[in-house]
Amino acid sequence: MINNHSYSIHKFGGSSLANSKKIKALKSLLKGEQEIIVVSAVQGTTSSLQSVLDLAKSSLAYMQVLEKLEEKHLLLIQELGLDFRSGHLLQMIQNDIFKIKDILYAVYLTGSYSKEIQNYILGYGELWSAKILREYLAKSASVAYLDAADVLFIYEKEGIVCIDWDRSKSALENHLINCSFNQLVVTGFIASTLDGERTILGRNGSDFSAAIFANLFNAKELIIWTDVDGIYSADPSLVRSAFVIESLSYQEALELAYFGAKVLHPMTIAPLVGQRIPLYIKNSYNPQAKGTFISAKAEKSSQLIKGISCIENVALINIEGSGLISVSGIVSRVASILYQAQINVMLISQASSEHSICLAIPAIYLKKALSSLQEHLQADLDRKHLHSISAEKDCAILSAVGEEMIGNVGIAAKLCASLAKANINIAAISQGSSERNISVVIKDADVRKAMQAVHAGFYLSPKSLAIGLIGPGVVGKSLLQQLENAINHSGSSNQMNLQILGIMDSKKMLLSDSGIELNNWQESFQEQAVAADLPSFVEHFSANLASKVIIDCTANKAIAQLYQHFMKKGIHVITPNKHANAEDLAYYKELKALTGFNNHYFYEATVCAGLPVISTLQDLIRTGDEILEVEGVVSGTLSYIFNEMAKGRSFSAVVFEAKSRGYTEPDPREDLSGKDVARKLVCLAREIGYEVSLADVAVHDLIPPELKSCSLKDFLANLSSYDQAMNQWLKRAKDKNQRLHYVGSISQEGKVQVAIKLLAAEHPFARLEGTDNMLIFKTKRYYERPLIIQGPGAGAEVTAAGIFADLLRLVSVLS
Repeated sequence: MINNHSYSIHKFGGSSLANSKKIKALKSLLKGEQEIIVVSAVQGTTSSLQSVLDLAKSSLAYMQVLEKLEEKHLLLIQELGLDFRSGHLLQMIQNDIFKIKDILYAVYLTGSYSKEIQNYILGYGELWSAKILREYLAKSASVAYLDAADVLFIYEKEGIVCIDWDRSKSALENHLINCSFNQLVVTGFIASTLDGERTILGRNGSDFSAAIFANLFNAKELIIWTDVDGIYSADPSLVRSAFVIESLSYQEALELAYFGAKVLHPMTIAPLVGQRIPLYIKNSYNPQAKGTFISAKAEKSSQLIKGISCIENVALINIEGSGLISVSGIVSRVASILYQAQINVMLISQASSEHSICLAIPAIYLKKALSSLQEHLQADLDRKHLHSISAEKDCAILSAVGEEMIGNVGIAAKLCASLAKANINIAAISQGSSERNISVVIKDADVRKAMQAVHAGFYLSPKSLAIGLIGPGVVGKSLLQQLENAINHSGSSNQMNLQILGIMDSKKMLLSDSGIELNNWQESFQEQAVAADLPSFVEHFSANLASKVIIDCTANKAIAQLYQHFMKKGIHVITPNKHANAEDLAYYKELKALTGFNNHYFYEATVCAGLPVISTLQDLIRTGDEILEVEGVVSGTLSYIFNEMAKGRSFSAVVFEAKSRGYTEPDPREDLSGKDVARKLVCLAREIGYEVSLADVAVHDLIPPELKSCSLKDFLANLSSYDQAMNQWLKRAKDKNQRLHYVGSISQEGKVQVAIKLLAAEHPFARLEGTDNMLIFKTKRYYERPLIIQGPGAGAEVTAAGIFADLLRLVSVLS
C-alpha cells in the first residue's frame, strides 16, 4: 500500500495554520485524495511552549502564558465550527493542558528541566494542530490521523538525528493495515526514541518529517507550503532584486539550506535523494506562483551561480605558528577537539604553507571552543609549535552555490572582486570539493552590501549604485535634471541601475530606501524632507547598497574635509568642490592615498566646469608625457568680465551684469579676489606632482583694498570708483594692440602665478568669448604645438555635465 508511488505529501508550516481563515484556505490547495498532510504547530505555539518551560524554572507566571495558549486553540476550534461536532477535541486539549501544568509545576519545584521533558512538552503543538485539521477536513472527506511518534523511530549518532528506517517502515505498514483514507494528517516535528519515548526532530523539523514520510510512502512528490513564493536567489529582505529560483538540484538546494536559506530545513533533502522524489516549494497564499522545483538534476542555467545564502553570528578561530609545518595532523586534531566539545565546525581553511588554519563555528560556542583548544594544545604552545590561538567575533559566512560553477574558471576571482569593489574584506575562503559552493567569511556588519554585491556581480540582478547628493542648488538641480533625462532615455547607465537615495541641503534632507523619483523630487523635498543631519545622511548610505557615491555640489569647506571619512566607509566621492584638493596638502595626500581599487574619488569639475581638463592631464601623465608648462584662463566669470571690458564697457557695469546672470558667486568678491583661480591652479599643480599650497601662489587681487571688508551692499555701491584704474589697464592693452586677460600659470619648476596679463592679438587667449575657458599644456609631446582645451568654464549645465561625466566614469569602473 505504501510503495505504489501514488501519494502526494503536503507539508504546511505554522503560518499556514495561524488562524481559522488560513486553515479554511488551506483546504483549497488539496485535491482530497491520495494525500499525506504533515503539519507544524499553529504559528507561535512551539515558542510559547518553550517560554512556559523557561518561566517555570523560577516563576508561576507560566500559568498565564499556558492559559492564553489554551484559549488560542479553543477559539480556533470554535471558529472552524468544530466545537459542537467534536467535543472530544475540546476535552483533549483541556486534558493535555492539565498534564502540562503538572509537569511545569514539577519544573517549578526543582528549578530545572531535562532534555526529555523539553522534547515531550514541545511536541504538543503538532498534536493539537494535526487533530484540529483532521477534524476540519473530515467534514467533507475520509480523513485519518497519525501521530508520527507511533511509527517514526529515531536515534542520535555523533550529534546527528538518524532514522531507524526498517523499524519505522514496519511500524507504518502495521498501522495502515486496518486504516483506509483519502487523506492522512500526520504530526510533523515529533517522533519516538528507540525506547519508545516521545521526542522531537529539532526546531523547524517538520520539513524533515515531511521528507521522511515521503520516503516511507515512496511518494510521487513532496510539496512544502510556505508563506513565500519559493527559494530565492538571495534573502529578499537584504537584496530587493532577489528572485525565485525555478529549478534546483538536490545538491544545490542542500548547499543553500545548509548555508542559511531560511525556506528549507537542511535535513529535508537526504530522505528524497535515494528514491528521486521531486520537491516543490510553494506559497500557500499565492498557489498560482510557479514556486521552486527541486530534483535530481536541475534545468540548465545560463547563470554561473543559482543563488547566495548567508549564516550570521559566526566566530572565526585562527591558529597560527611556523611550527605548524611540523605538527602532525593538526587539522584533524583541532577538529577532534571541537568534536569532543560537541561544537560543529562550519568551515575550515588552511594556508598552503601550513603556517595557519582557521575555523568558523557558531558564535555561541566561541568561549567553550577557545577553552577546549587552549587546554588540549597547550603543550604545542609551550613548545612554540603554535604561536597563538585567537578569535574574531561578529562574522558571517556567505556562500555562492550553483551546478554551473563546476569546471568554470574564475568563479572565486569574480566573487572576491565583487566583494572588493564593495570595500568588503574577506577573512577566510573555502571551496567544496564538488565545486558547487564557494564560501567566504566576512563581518556581520557587511552582510547586506556583500549579498547585494555578489548578487549583482554574478548578474543575478542589475548592478545598482546608490547616489546621495549634497547641495541641490543651481548645479545640483541641473545634475538631477540630467540624470532624470538619462534614466528616462536608457533606463540605466552601462548596465547599472542608478538610484538617488538621498538629497540634502544646509537645512533639510530627503532619504529613501528604494530611490527618489526625479520627476517630482522638488515637491517631495519640500513636503517630506526632515532636518538635515550629515551623520544620519552618511549612515543611510553605509547601510544600503554595496556601491554608493556621495556627490558634493557645494563649495563648503567643512563637507570637503569629510571626504576621507566617506571613503573609509566605502562611499565613493564625486565633487566640483575645490577645497579638498586645494587646501591642506597633507589632507590632499591622504585622499589620494585612499583612492584605489576599492575607493574612487572623481573631481573633474573642480577645474573649468565640464571641460575634460583633469582627465586629460591624468591621461598625459599616465602615458608617460612630461608637463613642462601650463597656462590658462580658468575662471568663466573673469573671462566674461575681461571679454566684455574689451568691448569698451566699464568694469563695474560688467560685474553687475555677471552677477545678475548668475556667473559670479553671491558675493562677487569671491571671484574678483583671484582665490578661486588660485585654487584651480593649485589643483592642477598638485595633479602634475608639485607640492604646492595656496600660500605659495602669487595672486593679483582685483578687489580695491578699501572694499575688501565692507558689506556687500557697500562694495557694490562703491565699485565704480575702481573703473578708472581698470581703464588704465585697458588703455595700455589697446595702445599696444594687445588683449587683457586674467591668467594663471604653472612653470616647469612648479611656480604658480595668477595675474592680469597683456597678450598679443595672435595669442590663443585672444580668441576667447563670453565665459569661455582655455588651458594650454606645453609638454614633451606637445611642445611645438601645445595641447589646447577650450570651452565654457561657467554655468550650471556645463558644471553638472562634468559631474555627470565623472558619475559615468565611476559606473564604468564598478561595472
